[in-house]
Parts: sequence; structure tokens; C-alpha cells
Amino acid sequence: MQTFLPFADFRASAEVLDDKRLGKQRVETLQVMRALTLPDYGWQHHPVVAMWRGYRPALMAYQDATCSVWLERGHADTCLAKTLADLGRSPDDLAAYERGDFPVPSWNEDEAVHRSHRSKLVQKDREHYRPLFPDVPDDLDYVWPVPSAAKDTRDVTRSASTAHRRAG
Repeated sequence: MQTFLPFADFRASAEVLDDKRLGKQRVETLQVMRALTLPDYGWQHHPVVAMWRGYRPALMAYQDATCSVWLERGHADTCLAKTLADLGRSPDDLAAYERGDFPVPSWNEDEAVHRSHRSKLVQKDREHYRPLFPDVPDDLDYVWPVPSAAKDTRDVTRSASTAHRRAG
């Protein structure tokens, strides 16, 4: 399970994904949101859940980007509404998302994270991703950041124009 972020920009990350991975991102992001929102849901200790802990509105913005690109490619989607409903279990997080004013994890500015994701994409589908990422090594492991929402003072608030785009 993973949320692929070859770039810091959520929309750019979604746009570069092939349909197979983009389709899976919608489902996996829903699963991560549920792990962050529902106490008895599985995946509680998975590294991808840990890296998003404390950042549900930002995860929702990522889901918004992936589902928007998926719809633009002509596919049907049920994941965006489900993820938004799960986010709604935390009214403060939902309100922050709807305002477009929420913290983004500091690891999203870490090039090592994005580079590791580009490498993994090349490993998964060389034909599609090698031309997109010609200079990235194809043997890197994932960089799994573990932010502390309460203590990470480097978090930045992403403006509505760069992180928040509601599917229309």
C-alpha cells in the first residue's frame, strides 16, 4: 500500500501516474483515510498510515487530485465521496479541508521521499516511467517518513490554490 508522490504537488503526482497505479491510488488512499479515522480499521501500523497521521485534510487533498485526474481520463469513481465521508467523522478536519487551509506534512518537501517514489515507479513499469524519470536510479527503497503532527514545527500550510481543488 502506498500513496505515490513523485512530486510535492499532488495534482502533478496524479497526472504522471499510469491508469493502473492511478486507479489503485484512489482505493489505497481511501484505506489510509479509514485507518486514520476508524480505530478498529486495519493497516494501523503500516508506514504509509504513519506518514499521513495528523494530516487527514492533506490526505483528502491528495485524494481529490487522484480522483479528479481519474475522472478526467473518463473513468467512474466512487472513492472520492467515500473518503470525504470518512474525513467528515472529524468535523475540524473536514472544515479545514473545505476551507483549503490545512498543514501539509513537512516530508512533502523532502526530495528524498519523492525520488524514492519515482524510483519505485520505474521499478514497477519501466516502459512507462523511465522516459518520465530518466535520471532516477531504479533500485531505491521507499523513504518512509514518520511525522509527528504535534511536534513537527516545519509543517507548512498549503494555500487553496496549490493543494485544494474540489472535484466539480
